[in-house]
Order: sequence, then structure tokens, then C-alpha cells
Amino acid sequence: MFCVIQEVEVKTVPAGEPKGFVVDETKVTWDGEGYTKYSYHYASERFERPIRKSYRISVHESYRENGKAKKKQTVICTIGYYEVVDWGDWPGDFVVGGLASKADALGLEESELADLIYTKWQAIVDRIWEEYKQTEEYAARQESSRIIREHNERVNEFTEKYGVTRSEYNRCYDVFGKLRNPEYLKKIKADFKARKEYERRSREQSRSYYEKFYGNYRGYSGGSYCGTAASNYNEADKAMLKKFYRTLSKAFHPDSNPDKDTSEEMKMLNRLKSDWGV
Repeated sequence: MFCVIQEVEVKTVPAGEPKGFVVDETKVTWDGEGYTKYSYHYASERFERPIRKSYRISVHESYRENGKAKKKQTVICTIGYYEVVDWGDWPGDFVVGGLASKADALGLEESELADLIYTKWQAIVDRIWEEYKQTEEYAARQESSRIIREHNERVNEFTEKYGVTRSEYNRCYDVFGKLRNPEYLKKIKADFKARKEYERRSREQSRSYYEKFYGNYRGYSGGSYCGTAASNYNEADKAMLKKFYRTLSKAFHPDSNPDKDTSEEMKMLNRLKSDWGV
């Protein structure tokens, strides 16, 4: 049993790689506000591809029947030159039912059939890629991949830094990283700065209130507040204390303070919760 690969003439080939990207400027109205969003699409102009042959892969086996030598041919699939560069070289992707179905018909394991094919197929695949990598189309494909990769990296960095959506980025920059709307970028930065300042002041105010409250509360060493503070609060008091607890726990929770250790504040707050009986 052995593999045979035959060249097959073709008359047409699939369209080549697009020659770059085109930036789209889309006018959008949201909540009464109009703005421009920058997206992109592949250019309609594509590389012209020279006609290249396809490859028919088959497995031949010899056997004897009634004392006579016979041969049997099983066609595995036919793969085009450009199918290799566009989709990959795995024969199973071009077989209805997968390579396993052909292996079963031949009485082989799928891995055995794959090894049998690739003894000859790999050399052809290597030759196809060696030739294709010398073309302008391949260089353009690599450049397009770089542009998209760097675009996604910029989007992720921007959205994580300013806590905004991808759509917000697209109101400022195009796919090439060119700043299209500097005024809106200023607004995003100003909003981010104001939000951070508000969060900082909220934490400071919450901590100040908490320290004052707990400092005054600790001053009681006897009387009705000693040891049984929870019993001195009516339901209205407890409802208010629950609100205090929720506000403070949000302010000092580790998720709200990724760059700061608030474990001591949370310990103290949880002791208060227990003392308040809420």
C-alpha cells in the first residue's frame, strides 16, 4: 500500500488577498448626540493569482485474487494550491466524513493513513509555501495580520486603562492607530480623571467617617453600650446601620481597591457589623 499524488490541471483560481484596508467613517446618532465612528473593511482590490495546479491524493494497494495480481486505487481527496495557503494542508479537511472514513475503508487507523499520505504530501506542501512566501501577496497578508494584531492590542490597552468600551476607542482612532477625534479623547481622559478623583475622595470620606465613628464607639467601657451594643438598636437604627455597612464595604472591598491593601479596614468593618447585630 502506497500513496500517489497526481497533478491536476485547473482553469480558475480563488480570489487573491485584499490589498490592504479601507477606513470607514460612519455617522451615528445616540441619545440625541451625533458622532463619527471609525471602522474598517478589506479593500476591494485583490492580488491577481497565477493559475496553479491542484493535487489528487490517492492510495494504491496490490492484492491477489484467484491467483491473479490486481491493483486497487482509493481516491482520498483533491487539494488546490491556493487551498493550502488559504485553509491549510490537512487532507481530512477536504474529505467528506473526515480522513477517518477513508482510513476505515482501507482497514487502517487514521494516524497510519496520515503517515502514508505525508511521506509524499509534506514535500509538496513545503514547496508550495516556499514559493508563495516569495510573492507580494504573502507580504501583504503578513502586513494585514500585523495591522489587525496591533489594532487589537491598542484597543485592549485603551479600554482597560480608561474603563471604556471598544466603541469609545473607535470614536477616537482608526484601525491604523491614527487619532481622528482629539476632542473626544480629551473628554474620555477628563472623565477618567474626574472618576478617579471622586473614588479617591469617597474612600477618604468613608475612612474618615469610619475612624471617627469607631474611635468614639471604642470610648465606651461600660453602661448600656458595653458588650451588648446590638440590643440597644431598634429596627430603624439597624436599617440605617445596614446602609452604613454596605456603603463602607463597597468602598473598602478589595475589588474596589486593586492597588491598595484594605484588609485592615475590612476586618474592622466586619467587627462593627457583628457589634451592630446587622
